[in-house]
Amino acid sequence: MRRMLGILLILVLGLSVVASGCISGGSSGSSGTSGITLVIVTRHDATIQYKVKELFLKSDIAKQYHITDLKFIGVPESLWPEYIKKGADVGWGGGPTLFDDMYKMGYLAPITDQKVLGLIGKQIPKELAGMPMIREEDGKVYWIAAALSSFGFTVNKQVLEKQGLPFPHKWEDIATADWARDPPMYGIADPTRSTSNTRIYQIILQAFGWDEGWRIMTLIAANSKVYEASDAVINGEIAAGNTIDFYGYTAMKQNPNCVYVIPEGESIINGDPIALLKYSKHPEAAQAFIYWVLTEGQAVWMSPDINRLPINAEIFNKTITEEEAKVLFKGNYAGETFAKARPTLLKAYKLSISSKGIPFDDNRALKTVNALQYYFKATLIDVNGPLHQAWIAIVNAYKNGKITKEQFEQLKDELTAPIQFKDPETGKMVTFTEEYAAKINDKIATDAGFQSQLTQEWRNAAQAKYQKVMDDLKKMEGS
Repeated sequence: MRRMLGILLILVLGLSVVASGCISGGSSGSSGTSGITLVIVTRHDATIQYKVKELFLKSDIAKQYHITDLKFIGVPESLWPEYIKKGADVGWGGGPTLFDDMYKMGYLAPITDQKVLGLIGKQIPKELAGMPMIREEDGKVYWIAAALSSFGFTVNKQVLEKQGLPFPHKWEDIATADWARDPPMYGIADPTRSTSNTRIYQIILQAFGWDEGWRIMTLIAANSKVYEASDAVINGEIAAGNTIDFYGYTAMKQNPNCVYVIPEGESIINGDPIALLKYSKHPEAAQAFIYWVLTEGQAVWMSPDINRLPINAEIFNKTITEEEAKVLFKGNYAGETFAKARPTLLKAYKLSISSKGIPFDDNRALKTVNALQYYFKATLIDVNGPLHQAWIAIVNAYKNGKITKEQFEQLKDELTAPIQFKDPETGKMVTFTEEYAAKINDKIATDAGFQSQLTQEWRNAAQAKYQKVMDDLKKMEGS
């Protein structure tokens, strides 16, 4: 019932955005008084939108800049350019991959407000745990992290025990025969629909190397069901699944059987950006809002309903106002510090910034991000059923003594091997190397015909590979 209500809410919000056809940053409210409506394109959910609106519109900054309303446009990344061109003011939330895509397409404007820029290197670090917290090019800042994110998986210990599954500590723990279950007990998401899962796949590729990384991701996908909803672990439908940190913390709050795991030495910290958009109708007011988000607006992350890690750690020492207590804590904790109100979030913050991560190269990841998303979708999401069936068949044959250990390893190697496919441009048979991914990265995102042709080629080749593995297994079994 809860999920159905959520789906209905998403549909209603989506239809309202599409039906509007245009966006308005007009200057009149219902009372007819002059004021600015800021339009914010976002990936943040309705809870964040509501609490931000409640707090910001009563702030001194909103009054000083005559901002009387915030209009949130919650749409997928593919629709961001459409709303940016219509004059949206601010882009907020969705991860650095999305914002770097918008930057490369020329949809971000440099921050010029000196109060905002003055935060950088002081309250807002330029980098954290080796990862950039701003996007700076030629001395101009195009986005700034507004929150922190780590990446891992959330585990439901009760389901884990019931299924007799080993507790996972690292990504490769999921890529084993121990997690081969039918139905699957792990959850992943389509990277073309999830920027957090995209980042997880990029992390795995850099942690293990391109070739081994794809083999590990193939086995993780073989052990997985594809989900769009993030509450499958909380509800006990599956034992574990890929998650960004705040979903993990929310799961722990809603279900004490859940625990969020950052794979030791195999993850990173991300900054989740906010940016001024190129065609903003109110750039001065928009940057005032950005300043608020990076300072007193950090309080929003402290809400138990949100559970995000702040970029500006000074928020933990701030005293909670009556209004913040009302909006964020149902009237509790007024006069206390945020650190005292949210000790578990403070602990999570300290753990995240001190966690041992990998030396992640963001520029390297950017060179292949589009190709990675479409290749993963075509070979591991769209034909996930045949992949899962082939893997389950291999594992069961080995467990039942129908094939030897050597034959099991041979079939596993065949299942995870890179596919051979015809390059639409050259007609030659190639594999999806990192060099090839970089070469086609821009074209696959901008040329619909090329994208369609190549993803179909990948899909067919992957399906053929999985079928060949099944055929080879039958030969080994003598059937």
